Order: sequence, then structure tokens, then C-alpha cells
Amino acid sequence: MILLPLIHVELVSATEHFTTTALLDSGATLSFIPYEMAEILGLIPTTKPTPIPVSTAGGMSQFFPVRLERLSLLAGGKIFSDFSDVSVLVPTRPEHDLPYVILGRDTIFTRFHVTFKEKVKKFVLVHHKWAQ
Repeated sequence: MILLPLIHVELVSATEHFTTTALLDSGATLSFIPYEMAEILGLIPTTKPTPIPVSTAGGMSQFFPVRLERLSLLAGGKIFSDFSDVSVLVPTRPEHDLPYVILGRDTIFTRFHVTFKEKVKKFVLVHHKWAQ
């Protein structure tokens, strides 16, 4: 059984917010949210956005950028870290959707040292200012 490094997050737009699960992806340069979540948050533009080609683990895909007002990391249902005005990418088509929010090196990895402890199936986040 493979356990994924998942963390609870709150996504906030100008009009909506909700909590969901995100995957910590040390192999992702950028962060992504599923199309359906962008739709719920009211982030899908009314005019067709210019697609950005991105090389993913599944091959080349098309995405468009949106901005979250806030992305918060949660532990025990409480916020322990906030990221404001976060740029994320969204698949251009719902049929190419992602299973999770994906937190790449442009978000959580800029603030925390992330250690994956494979033997015990856990990960540890240490804020840069507390790291030795």
C-alpha cells in the first residue's frame, strides 16, 4: 500500500472558500488546483484563457493560471500557515482534471523544509525560520 503525502488545505477566492486535501509534490515546480474546484471558487474566466503547456507525469497537458486570495495549511482543523495571493494552474478541460490540489515547490517548499519519512509513512514540515 502506498500512502501519499496529503495535507488539509483551505482555498479562498474573492467569493467562495472550502477545505480539501492537497498532495505535497516535491517533483512539481508549480501548484495546481482541479478544474472543478476552480469552478466552485468562481475562478473560471468567462472568455477562453490562453493555455499554457505543462509537462506533467502523465505527459503534456494544457493549463491556465488563476489566483487564490489565500491558501491555508490546516492541522487538526486549524490554520497553521497562510499563503496570500497564490498563483495556481488549472486544467483547461474538466475531463483532464486532477485528483487533488497539488502543492509544488512554488508554495509550501518555499516556506518549509519538507522531510518525507518513508519508513513510517509520514512527512514533517519545519518552517525555515525554525530550521537549524
